[in-house]
Amino acid sequence: MKTRLFMIFFILFICTGCADTKEIENQAYAVGMGIDYTDDNYQVTLQFLDFSNVAKTEGKSDKPGQVWLGTGEGKTVEEAIFKIYRGIQIPINFDQISLFIFGQSLLEKGLKKTILSLDTNFSIRLTGMAYGTGESIEDIFTASVPFNYPYTNSRIVQPDYLQGEASTIPSVTLQELVYQLNEKATTVMLPSVSINKEIINKDLEKTPVTIINGSYLLKQNQLKGFLTTDDLKGFIYVNDDSIRTSVVVSDDEQDEKHVQVDLKKPNLKKHIVKTKDNSIKLQLDITISAIIRESSYQLDMREIKRKLEEKLKTEAYNSYIKGLELDSDIYQFEEFMYRFKHHEWKKLSKSVSFPKLEKENIHITIKPYKSIHKNNSNINTH
Repeated sequence: MKTRLFMIFFILFICTGCADTKEIENQAYAVGMGIDYTDDNYQVTLQFLDFSNVAKTEGKSDKPGQVWLGTGEGKTVEEAIFKIYRGIQIPINFDQISLFIFGQSLLEKGLKKTILSLDTNFSIRLTGMAYGTGESIEDIFTASVPFNYPYTNSRIVQPDYLQGEASTIPSVTLQELVYQLNEKATTVMLPSVSINKEIINKDLEKTPVTIINGSYLLKQNQLKGFLTTDDLKGFIYVNDDSIRTSVVVSDDEQDEKHVQVDLKKPNLKKHIVKTKDNSIKLQLDITISAIIRESSYQLDMREIKRKLEEKLKTEAYNSYIKGLELDSDIYQFEEFMYRFKHHEWKKLSKSVSFPKLEKENIHITIKPYKSIHKNNSNINTH
């Protein structure tokens, strides 16, 4: 009798442990969240994974994947999300969120309250990639991924995957963004995403895809401005997160013979140098490898190297100046000094201006330096 009662209680215990279990197909999986601020209200857009395509997230489908969006509006982010709850019909699961898009209007207002709301929501993980945009968040979430791959395969969801092919503005997770916004001396570079309809065609039909078109610059919750990828191309060439970029230099004074050069894995080191008169000098030492990839004629490799060094120095400096015009420090000299030379930082923070990087204090070392063309591969490049 006791054994029978024990078995009954054991079975009841096991069964009640699964009482709240939900089948995965009976949940709405949010994979992206967009937040903007208009007319004194937060606008929240949730992007949902089409469960019928879950099995194909590692590969492509025969048909374009469907994108489901939920939108809500409220005085707070939570109120806007609650309005989505009313219409979604099935429970929302936030475990798969891998993308956060912040509208420009929200960036102008300030991210502090929004970040606090997300950080205190235990359902939302902060490990997803973060971006800003000046375009419609709905358009971003419904952009195409070529060859019918699911949206979770797009570059903005997996930015590091294509850095080795063509590097751009370094990616940042929402968690990293939270930390950086709370730092006194850090200039936050939030990548900007936009829609491009000129690059990809399906047959003869233009296909909208997402691209990184620049970076929003923020400091202590204040938006300083926006720089395009063209403004920041020097920074993209030399920052430590770049893996591969490409630059064109000329081999003659008439600028008629163009040479394609691959730049790989730069190593950037910052130096804060105290001069004899006790002033502070900022210095950048950059080592980068270069491979000449495209040329149909014999080259003066030494001259190409000299021009390449000068071009990289000029572009790196121009990007710095563009940031400086927006009161932003893209090479993070102030943050470097705050961490490693705090006493000097405290004194300088009370002064009218922070020391500026001069072009002559940017030192470029190209090593190794190679050519894949047989006519140039054995030429002395030192």
